[in-house]
Amino acid sequence: MGLGGKNAIIAVFVCYFAVVAAIASTGNTFVASAVAVFGSLFIYLAVALIMRSHAAADFYVAGRDIGAIPIGSSIASNWMSGASFVSMAGAIALLGFDGLPYIIGWTLGYCIAAFMIAPFIRKSGTYTVPEFIETRAANWSVARLIAVLMLFIVSFTYLTAQLVATGVIIGRFLGIPAVIGAFLGSAVVILFAGTGGWRSVVWVQVTQYWILIIAYWVAFIIAAFAAGIFNPWPHFGYGELLSQLEAREVSFGLLPFTEPFARAFAGGTGQLNWILGALVLMLGTVGLPHVLSQFYLVRDVRTARYGVGWGLTFIALLYVTAPVYAILARYAFSQVWGMPAEQASQLGWIQKWLPTGLVKLNDLNADGIIQPAELSFHKDIVVIGMPDMWGLIWFIAVIVAVGGLAAALSTANGLLMVMTVGATRDIYKRFINPKASEIKEIWIGRTMLVLLAVIAGILGSLAISDPTFSKYVALLVGWAFVFATASFTPSVILGIFWKGLNRYGVVAGMIAGMAVALPYVAGVGLFGMEPIVIAGNKIGTIAWGIVPFFVNLIVSIIVSLITGGEKQNPPETIRFVDEMKMPG
Repeated sequence: MGLGGKNAIIAVFVCYFAVVAAIASTGNTFVASAVAVFGSLFIYLAVALIMRSHAAADFYVAGRDIGAIPIGSSIASNWMSGASFVSMAGAIALLGFDGLPYIIGWTLGYCIAAFMIAPFIRKSGTYTVPEFIETRAANWSVARLIAVLMLFIVSFTYLTAQLVATGVIIGRFLGIPAVIGAFLGSAVVILFAGTGGWRSVVWVQVTQYWILIIAYWVAFIIAAFAAGIFNPWPHFGYGELLSQLEAREVSFGLLPFTEPFARAFAGGTGQLNWILGALVLMLGTVGLPHVLSQFYLVRDVRTARYGVGWGLTFIALLYVTAPVYAILARYAFSQVWGMPAEQASQLGWIQKWLPTGLVKLNDLNADGIIQPAELSFHKDIVVIGMPDMWGLIWFIAVIVAVGGLAAALSTANGLLMVMTVGATRDIYKRFINPKASEIKEIWIGRTMLVLLAVIAGILGSLAISDPTFSKYVALLVGWAFVFATASFTPSVILGIFWKGLNRYGVVAGMIAGMAVALPYVAGVGLFGMEPIVIAGNKIGTIAWGIVPFFVNLIVSIIVSLITGGEKQNPPETIRFVDEMKMPG
């Protein structure tokens, strides 16, 4: 990005903060809130317009001229998503120790993807994950078609979760149903991504990262101070608050917050479910198309290595903070326990969140006192509702909302672009019109983007409105990781590190893995089927992902060996694998 583009983006930022500050100084909180939220969307649109694509390479791979720090910011923003910003702290607040697989699995998975997979993906010279799969399968078009199908299953699941998060945030601050908020989020993503493809999306994601991380930390620092944590680094100062919380939980007959393997994780229970869940979230990261695709956007392999290092640093700023958020929220909820029901219903933050249905207060035994079981909360309000819980000034809540919106929209941008490129380059350009001009390609891409965004908006609305489908965001994202683990992860690993993998093994493995993953996730997660029990451990929907992973791996190896193994691969395929692993 040239100096003019950078200066233009800085100017947009300055104008945004100046306008919001001026309106806030008048005391008109509603107008200032609306301007802050919609103003942030205007910033993203302005950045998208400034950095719009002018060629097919810009649309597909951002011209492959992105530097290390920008791609690190973009990767972090794309990676963390609404699940990390909105839902991860909430999952830990509700599950305690048993919510840690989200942090452990996602963090380890990113490290593996970044340092063991990213350099090879960039060195491969392909544009998309399906193109990589086809090239590795000796240019067999069937492999590419199957890969695109898998990409859509993974990405639509993930995108649905982001639109759920968007609907919750927009609904809370604009006073509209979350279902409508999901459609609005879908429309906004069309504007960002449709303007200029990956080139626009990357720079919008860079902008969104810094907005979301500032929002996350501002609310966290002020809430920690309000809770009596005066340590300049609250991560090392919340021990006393945690002790008070656990003492209060025990006094009400509850298990302590840090009690291990005591609560259900993704529909399963027990130590085995916990360990397998973390492993699946780790393995799924290696196969996420929208994460792998960003490694195609950098200038060279060296930039890819530095970029993923910066990305890990930027991600850590949020991930080390989520557990403290969880404890602050859990402590705030514990202060309502034992309170007279009438007094509890008059609390400002309770009154604010009760109409949303995300907080429920019911004196079930009619004794006039609120017991822990009589106060329930949706996991996705922990971060967004934190300023309200601790009585922070109204504008902090707006900042958090803007950050949460940035997180959800950033990943939605990346997911929609991955599917759009899959539909355009991997289907239209490859099979329908190989001689299409660049202008025609970009036009088709933007048309497909709108269509896919509308479908995603419908799925997001269903996820919010249907009680049987309305899972919290982190769980929906977890299912996307299961599908990635079942399909792409073994294929990418074997494709890079084992020359014996051939076209038949790739296709058979992906189909077998997904055939094992989909029925279990749908049955247990959506239709109430009882989880399988192994050695007294209920295996939840996320932990189940380890089974299709090994099914894919084993089927890929066996089918490849039966059909000739390495000998079945032509010389150019062997050369592709060798060159991909050469230093450079």
